[in-house]
Amino acid sequence: MTAKGTLTSAQLDVRDLPQSLQRIVEAIGLKATLALVSHHGGIRVYVPKTIKPGHRLTRQIGLHGARALAACFPGELLFVPRAAGALRMLRNTEIREQHAAGHSAARLARRFGLTERQVFTILGSPEPTEAPQSSLF
Repeated sequence: MTAKGTLTSAQLDVRDLPQSLQRIVEAIGLKATLALVSHHGGIRVYVPKTIKPGHRLTRQIGLHGARALAACFPGELLFVPRAAGALRMLRNTEIREQHAAGHSAARLARRFGLTERQVFTILGSPEPTEAPQSSLF
């Protein structure tokens, strides 16, 4: 996340995402998948069989991503997971890096839509060393 609601793929390990999202990443790439999650996380989205340039998905994830999504999931009602845990890890990593680069907690709180207290909690907690789901296997 670089600003409220804007996701990036800078340091996200695809294995940290739910398996259903991993399938979408394989089809359309990580950047387009994160945009899809940003717009539709937690809900179902209908994927038409053909995508036209003015379609809503085209505006949200780009023409290439939308067409790739339609090629892999034509006519499907696709559930898009929120991926909250993985995105939170990404956000927290970005907060730690930006703080280490000299950004104040107040500035980070504004940028990420958090309170200063939440930023200090993130900065004071240990950074995870493995994917949260890996302990299940």
